[in-house]
Amino acid sequence: MNFHFLRKHRLRKRVLFRKVYEEGRFVSNRLLSFHFLPNPDQRRRVGFAAGKKLGGAVLRNRCKRRLRECYRLNQERLPAGMDCIFVARKAMVDVDWQQLSAAFLDLLRRSRTLTGSSRR
Repeated sequence: MNFHFLRKHRLRKRVLFRKVYEEGRFVSNRLLSFHFLPNPDQRRRVGFAAGKKLGGAVLRNRCKRRLRECYRLNQERLPAGMDCIFVARKAMVDVDWQQLSAAFLDLLRRSRTLTGSSRR
């Protein structure tokens, strides 16, 4: 199993984020929201966001790092051919790793995008 998170698998452009937000579907819980849209490339691309309501830059960056790690460990459980955005919410600042991991997997299950199993 490959746990790398390569640059080519990242959503980076504003137009791509906007397309996922406007045309895609989403599910959310109290810690984060998950926006997703199938893409024709058969490549999984992911973006991470944390709004200014979360706090200062240090907190926003910490939340995005934690989301990236959750994704990195579970990326094989998402189907290929999907653009995804994970958005941190204010409640995420105060939770431990176990709660965040559980909330992350819960969103994947509820969105019906979860595939396969992970050893972690």
